[in-house]
Amino acid sequence: CASLTAAPPQALLEYIRKRMAATAKAAAGFRARKGKGDSRGPAGMMDCAGYGPCELPAGSTTQYSWFERDQCDAVTAEAVLSRLCGRIASDEPLYLTARERFEQRRRAAGASLPQRVELLRAEGAALEERAMRQQAERPSDLAAAAGARLKRAYRMSSGGGVPWVVDEHASWYKPHERARYSCVNCSGDVVPEKDLVGCWPLWPQFGPDELEFRCVRRWTSDPGEQAPHKYMQGRAPLPCWRTCWTPLKSPGAERCTAACPSAESAEPAVEWRARWDAELHSFKERDGTARDVERATGFIRRLPNSDFFWSVY
Repeated sequence: CASLTAAPPQALLEYIRKRMAATAKAAAGFRARKGKGDSRGPAGMMDCAGYGPCELPAGSTTQYSWFERDQCDAVTAEAVLSRLCGRIASDEPLYLTARERFEQRRRAAGASLPQRVELLRAEGAALEERAMRQQAERPSDLAAAAGARLKRAYRMSSGGGVPWVVDEHASWYKPHERARYSCVNCSGDVVPEKDLVGCWPLWPQFGPDELEFRCVRRWTSDPGEQAPHKYMQGRAPLPCWRTCWTPLKSPGAERCTAACPSAESAEPAVEWRARWDAELHSFKERDGTARDVERATGFIRRLPNSDFFWSVY
C-alpha cells in the first residue's frame, strides 16, 4: 500500500474511477426511485454500515446518508485508494506473510506443485472469462435457456415475514446478479440475510450459471419466518433442506441430496444446538490447532452462541 499510494498506477486509478462512477449512478438511482434495501432511514437513503458507497463524517451518529452528487464528485480516486489502504493495516502484513510461506512451500515441493498451481490459475481465469461473457448476454435469452420466466412482480417472503417484491424487468434490476435462472424460486435478495430459502447471487466470482441443471431447494421450515422462539426454547425440530437437480438440456432423472427426516423423527433444534456446543468444546480441548486459533482470535468480540444458528446476522 505504501508504494501504491506513493505512485499509484494509472490503470488502478482508472479502475477505481470506473467503480466510483458505477456506484454513484446506482446511488443516484436508488434515491430517485426511493429504494429501501437494508436502510432503516427514509426511502432512498443509502446504508453506510457495511459496503455502502458513502463515508460517514467524524462524529456522525447514524449509519445512513443521503447521496449528494456534489459531495461525491469532489472525491478523487487517490483519496479512495488512501482510504482503502488505511483500512488494511492489519490485513496486508498477514497476507504478505501467508503468501511468502506459500511460495516457500511451492518452491520446496519440486515441479509438480507449481504445475498444479498454474493449472488452477488457468482454470480460474477461464471460468471468470465465461462468467463475464454470460454477464453480457440478454436476460431473456438466459431465462429461456433455463426455462425460467422473469416476472413483473416477483415476490418472495424472507424470514420475519419481510417480503422482497421486485420487477425483474426494471432497468435498475440486474438479474445476472441473482440466481434466478437455473435456481427455482430463489430469493431475489442479493445476499439473503433474513431468510433460509435464498440463493447466492450470480456475481461473476460465483458464476457462470452453467445452465446444465434446474435446481430446486425445499426447506422443512424457516425459523426466521416461523417464530424463532419455537426453535430456541421449544421442541420444534431442526430445520432441514433438500436440494434436487434436473437436467436442462436432455431428459433425465432428478438427482437429490438425502431426504429430510420426518417431523416425528427429526432431532429438536435445542438438542442439536447443545450437542454442537459440546462437540465444539471437546474439539477445542483436544486439538492443538484449535487451541491456537482460539488464542489468536481471542480479541474478536463474540456474539451469543445462539446467534450462530438462529440468526444469519
